[in-house]
Amino acid sequence: MWALALPGLVDRPKGLAARPADAARSASAQLLQEWDLVHRAQQCEEAAQTSLYQVYYPKVYNYAHLQLGEVQAAEDLASDVMVKVLESLKDYQFRGTPFAAWVFRIARNRLIDLHRRRQRRGEVALSETLPSRDAGPPSLAERAMSRDELRAALARLTEEQRQVVALKFIEGFDNRSVAKVIGRSEGAVKSLQHRALLSLRRILTEERARGG
Repeated sequence: MWALALPGLVDRPKGLAARPADAARSASAQLLQEWDLVHRAQQCEEAAQTSLYQVYYPKVYNYAHLQLGEVQAAEDLASDVMVKVLESLKDYQFRGTPFAAWVFRIARNRLIDLHRRRQRRGEVALSETLPSRDAGPPSLAERAMSRDELRAALARLTEEQRQVVALKFIEGFDNRSVAKVIGRSEGAVKSLQHRALLSLRRILTEERARGG
């Protein structure tokens, strides 16, 4: 089950918000640790390359499976992305955003390519393969969304809105990193987030109404 805390949809539990200074220090330390691992991998250190694969393969797999809904397709895409990441690692340059943003930009491009190939072959689009849910919980605050429910809701968003929600609220990216992944400005990311949350609120409200 997925506990999804989206702003405006579910109340944030008290006491979980980190202090800004603590969050900034933690983010900086994580960025430095990540860059050290990437730098060692660029020097062809086998252990570092293995660590990168082990860290990012499951993240890319979850990202792909959430949107594709197929284990084999998600595994294939994640493997393809990680091969591309390791092959292109020598060209990566740190520009202030997390390495993960670079990885997920590759993943998003691969996902778009896959959807285009499927459309050319006449395969059914994601939004057409997911059944609608007839029942909903009495309260959003009590909702623990299953993967299928979350995917069904995301499928009703635009492609860019879906990416923003997945990257921000599931992968935990900040606006700058999301902007890097989808190739838009931070202002555009904020706008997409706002519209996506409004749409999700409407979708979940409709589900509750059908269940009530």
